[in-house]
Amino acid sequence: MKTLKISNEQVRKVLQGYAQQVENRKADKAKSSASKVEGATAKVDSVTITTRSQEVVKAKEAYEKLPDTRSDLVDELKSKIEAGKYNVASKDVAEKIIHRAVVDKTV
Repeated sequence: MKTLKISNEQVRKVLQGYAQQVENRKADKAKSSASKVEGATAKVDSVTITTRSQEVVKAKEAYEKLPDTRSDLVDELKSKIEAGKYNVASKDVAEKIIHRAVVDKTV
């Protein structure tokens, strides 16, 4: 069974892309509203935060709270290395490095 691994870099890029889309839509709506109002009396500005935008904000906050390292895994690996029980084939390491580089570059 293969596992899907999503790196923090991938999550960050997706959140940035989505946030940019939201900002672009807001700017487009503002431009559209401004052109309709041209020549008319000034209206009061208002801001509406959609449910989707709120979800993005919550996801971004959750992402920012994630630790950079998972200390439980680091400690486990340290103990295995110190005990001489951690062996990884260099081919596996090379494949993972290449795979992560390709995935991070495409996302």
